[in-house]
Amino acid sequence: MTGWIVLLIVVLILLRMPIAAALGTATGIYLMWKGIPSMIGPQRILGTLQNELLVAIPMFLIAGRLMNLIGATRRIFDLSVAILGHVRGGLGYVVVLTSIIFSAMSGSATADAVGVGSITVQEMRRNGYDAEFAAAITLAASTLAPIIPPSIMFIVYSVTAEVSVGRLFLAGVLPGLLIAAALMVTVGVLSARRRYPIAGSFRIGNVWQTFRRAFLSLVTPVIILGGMFGGYFTATEAAVVAVDYVILLGLVYRAISWRLFYREIVTAGTLIGALMLIISVSGLSAWMFTMDQLPLHLETAVTSLTRNPTLIMLLLVLIGLILGTIMDAIPIILILVPALIPLINSVGIDPVHFGLVFVITTVIGLITPPVGMCLYGISAVAKLPIEVVFRATLPFFLALVLSVVALVFMPRFVLFLPNLLLGR
Repeated sequence: MTGWIVLLIVVLILLRMPIAAALGTATGIYLMWKGIPSMIGPQRILGTLQNELLVAIPMFLIAGRLMNLIGATRRIFDLSVAILGHVRGGLGYVVVLTSIIFSAMSGSATADAVGVGSITVQEMRRNGYDAEFAAAITLAASTLAPIIPPSIMFIVYSVTAEVSVGRLFLAGVLPGLLIAAALMVTVGVLSARRRYPIAGSFRIGNVWQTFRRAFLSLVTPVIILGGMFGGYFTATEAAVVAVDYVILLGLVYRAISWRLFYREIVTAGTLIGALMLIISVSGLSAWMFTMDQLPLHLETAVTSLTRNPTLIMLLLVLIGLILGTIMDAIPIILILVPALIPLINSVGIDPVHFGLVFVITTVIGLITPPVGMCLYGISAVAKLPIEVVFRATLPFFLALVLSVVALVFMPRFVLFLPNLLLGR
């Protein structure tokens, strides 16, 4: 029965039915088929939302949107140009560096893609770069946002898998920098082949001037992460502090008005309402899978083929990449993770290691057609067809996939910071 329900969910999503409606429809059919009282549905749906960590999601999303609104992204971009703009293809490196810094404030790939992309694509075009290359590196670099803490994806995985969000945040630091390095290497190779220009010369005075302008913005991740790991506040409280601090920055920069603030709150509320509806209904779906013993059947099927943790991780990466081309990242996590966690635990894979690898894998789907939200965002910003943007992104896509595969074989690297700072 469960297999047919899963197939129905996938088919409904492919037919463009809203994800929450697809999950609810399929699960409703299951409840009626099994003769389960309908009151179970509302109980499970509301119970899923009774986790205070979920409050952090809208707060981090609002903080990221407000950072764009008050011009903090531009200040960070100018600092990155002052540091790296003097080398060949420098603006490509600047995009990656800007995304690293901005990722430590927003936690949202879409916010990163649109916020950073609205600046970088235009600047790279103005400085003689191909429009396709500008869009491609901006799109690829947006995948850093759900990896480098704070990450909305990690919060969703933490709630779904019942794993420490603090360990997940720490686990994302080194892999995020590794992926950023892989993107920069790709930028270097392409820039050398295409003879991209050099944007000015290095001047220490320019670095100091742009650093002073960006300093208060750069303090944001220090407050968020320092406060969390220093034990001053939880992840949820950190998200609220981030919003308060960004509002304060807007007043200092004189770049925010109540009208614009209200607009951003309403927009973020619309996005979060849809996301929370998906999360709540997914709780009922997860209960359904547990009732039908899907995790046990999946564990038996996979372990009958192999119990090698590395092979199992590679298989799940492949599944994540395939699903990422037809589904958004968050629904993949919400639907699959409850069924996969028992399998992961049974073969000795650390759930934090698996979570990081699987989240990155599903995030790659955000830059692939036909449903990649970041791909559509960058395509709109660059005014280019999505097929042109994705074709230009292929070298970076390969770098991302190779980085994920490498992380499968590097559990100690992934878990180094969590184990060092929080213990095993």
